Amino acid sequence: MPRSVISKKSVSSVLDKFRHIHRWRKSLEELARELNPIIRGVMNYYCKEWTYHTHYLWGEVNNRLKKWVKWEKGLYKLASVRWLRKKYEARPNLFAHWKLVYP
Repeated sequence: MPRSVISKKSVSSVLDKFRHIHRWRKSLEELARELNPIIRGVMNYYCKEWTYHTHYLWGEVNNRLKKWVKWEKGLYKLASVRWLRKKYEARPNLFAHWKLVYP
């Protein structure tokens, strides 16, 4: 059975949807509420049988979330990583892609 693999062009078009989230002045829960339908749509289309080919994409989404934390909370890079990991430990299902990739 052939597997669907995400192309570079598809990755860039998906990442375009997450391009400016660091400028959004919302809570993390509101951010998750707005982004999860997009994330679930990509997961439903590309991750039916095989998820490894999307790990780069989810890593980039996590990088954009870390950038949001830096802007929103005024933290440095390492502190923003720690903050996001604390949120992951408290609520691991907040973002749909966290089931596949640890932030």
